[in-house]
Amino acid sequence: MTRDTAAGIATPLAGLRSLNRMTNRMTNRVASRVASCVASGPASRIAAVGAVWLTVTVATGCDKAKAISLVSTSPTAEVAPREELDLSKHPTILFEVFGERANPQMVPIGVLEGGKLRAIQLSTAGWKNFDRIYHHPGTTYNLYQDGRAVGTTTVKQGMWSKPDAPLYSLPNCQSLIPLAAVSLDSRVPAGITVEFLATSAALTHPAAASSLTPSAVASLSREIGMQLAETSHIPRARLDSLDFHAQAMTTGATPNPTLVVSYVDPNGEEAAAHGDETSYLFAIADKAGGAYTPSYARVVNGSGAHAEYRRFVDHLDLHGDGVDEIILEGWQNGGDTYLAVMRYKAGHWQEVFRGATSWCLDPKRGGTLDP
Repeated sequence: MTRDTAAGIATPLAGLRSLNRMTNRMTNRVASRVASCVASGPASRIAAVGAVWLTVTVATGCDKAKAISLVSTSPTAEVAPREELDLSKHPTILFEVFGERANPQMVPIGVLEGGKLRAIQLSTAGWKNFDRIYHHPGTTYNLYQDGRAVGTTTVKQGMWSKPDAPLYSLPNCQSLIPLAAVSLDSRVPAGITVEFLATSAALTHPAAASSLTPSAVASLSREIGMQLAETSHIPRARLDSLDFHAQAMTTGATPNPTLVVSYVDPNGEEAAAHGDETSYLFAIADKAGGAYTPSYARVVNGSGAHAEYRRFVDHLDLHGDGVDEIILEGWQNGGDTYLAVMRYKAGHWQEVFRGATSWCLDPKRGGTLDP
């Protein structure tokens, strides 16, 4: 029988099972990279944090990343001055705060300029300057979750605040995306692990949408799931065996709440590892023409070895146009993990930005793809 989590009301067992599944997935992925890429010292702290950070693979320094990149994957020393981000203008940066509640860390995602989220392009020296400016101890940023400000985070230590003891290192990697150790103010709602967006900007949230009861969220989301399952030839019995999660949120995409629906095989990773078949469904749905229909979907029905998956992370109006962007985690079993930013256009959620799959900026990490 399906294990239910709907409209933010979860059974304790289903919620724990979901957390364990996500944590185990990241732990296994990080462990495989740590074994070949990360040796000791600060890197061991990265491995531990990676087990609870569910959006960016921590130790992918040995992988070739082929993705729309968070940063330039050209040799950092060769970034042309005209292409380098002008830090003298103190542009607005979007960060992610992640890790354990007692020891959160912060990493840059991109730069918010011209109404768009763009990749950060900096030379090695530029990243050092970035760390000096944005990760200066005592610097405070606004924290956002569920489209709203929830408090602040303060930098405790920058990547190179202690020149002889950077926060982390990766073997065989000279240029790294800088992290910062941060603290959360006492107002911030947080559990054992944390996952927030952060920026210096005061971002707004859309006007309240019409509300849906938890039972309506569950019913509408199941209808979406059954529609997609039918078109993807997933038998009803198989669909009912998957863990079900649904939630509604105000994005401003339409006057009605946006739904996020997922059906996850609790044994999907093991099935993929052994070449067995699995089923998985993830969908975003919006009300158009009087009924909720999928505005984005990803379905797996068969081998999951090379399939791509998505997980909802958060939503926030990054561009100030009254419509939130949706931030997802994307991954492949045993492969790259990245952030994907989705924007609502012409009735559909479309990927407009993809984050990095590696914290190492050395040139051998691969190329970029145009959005």
